[in-house]
Amino acid sequence: MSIIAKELSFVYNKGAAFQKQALNKISVNIEDGEFVAIVGHTGSGKTTFVQHLNALIRVQSGQLTVNGIDLAARKVDLKKLRGEVGMVFQYPEYQLFADTVEQDVAFGPKNIGVPKTEIADRVKFALQQVGMQYDKVAHKSPFELSGGEKRRVALAGVLAMHPKVLVLDEPTAGLDPQGKKEILQLVNTLNKDNGITVIMVSHDMNEVYENARRILVLKEGEIRYDLPPQQLFAKEQEIQELNLEVPYMAQFVNVLRQHGMEADSELLTPEQVCQAVVELRNKEVGDV
Repeated sequence: MSIIAKELSFVYNKGAAFQKQALNKISVNIEDGEFVAIVGHTGSGKTTFVQHLNALIRVQSGQLTVNGIDLAARKVDLKKLRGEVGMVFQYPEYQLFADTVEQDVAFGPKNIGVPKTEIADRVKFALQQVGMQYDKVAHKSPFELSGGEKRRVALAGVLAMHPKVLVLDEPTAGLDPQGKKEILQLVNTLNKDNGITVIMVSHDMNEVYENARRILVLKEGEIRYDLPPQQLFAKEQEIQELNLEVPYMAQFVNVLRQHGMEADSELLTPEQVCQAVVELRNKEVGDV
C-alpha cells in the first residue's frame, strides 16, 4: 500500500480566533502505481493534504503512512521520505537556482548523500526520462531554456531522487497547449512505464478527466467523492454545485448516454470518443 490516511485532520492557527479547519477526518488509501487527481474549489484542503505526504506539514491529528513510513510518529526520517515522495510545486521553474542544468538536477541526490559517482548517472537518466539530451543541456544555464524546458528540468531534479510517489501541484499552469500536452504525456509515461504513483492537484477538469484514473473531490476539508472520471462527471448537477466545471468530453459522453449509447470507462479522450461514435454509427448502418 502506497499511502494510507485515517481520520487525518489539520487546523491552521489552532486555538486562535481565526483558526481554520483545513482537513476534517480524511480517510483514504492510494495503491502503488495509481494516477489520482485531487480537485476542489479554492480552500477545499487539496494543497494541505498533499503537503502532508512528504511532511512539509506535519501530522496534527489522525494517522498517515506513506510507503511504510509513519508520518504521525514523533521522529520521521525526512531524508528517506523525501527521497521516496517527489513534490513538483506550481511553477517549479521558479525554484531553479543553479548555474547549470546538471547542477540543478544533481542538487536533490547530493543533499541526501547519494555517492558522487551515482549522482552523475542519476542526472543523465533523469534528463533522459524527461526527454532532454544530457550532452545538449547539461552545461547550459537553466534560465536560457524555454518555459516548458525549465519545467522538464525541475521535474528531472525530482526524478533524480528516484521517487516512488510523484506529487504534482498544477503541473501545467502557465504553459501553452503544446507544453501542457508534453508534460502530461511525460507524467503518464512515468506512471504507466515506471510504475510511479502519481497524485495530481489540478483546477483543469479537462486534464483531470483525460489523465487521472481516480478522482478525489474535496470540499471544506472532506472527501465528498472518490470515483473514476466517467462515474464522477456523470453527476453533472452535483459537480456544478461544488463549483467545478464538467469537462467537455464528459458532457459529450453524457449526451451520448442519454441517446442510448453505452459509454464505457475508456471513453476519456476525444480520439476514443470519436472512435466509439464511428463504431456505433457503423453498427446502426449494419443493422438497417
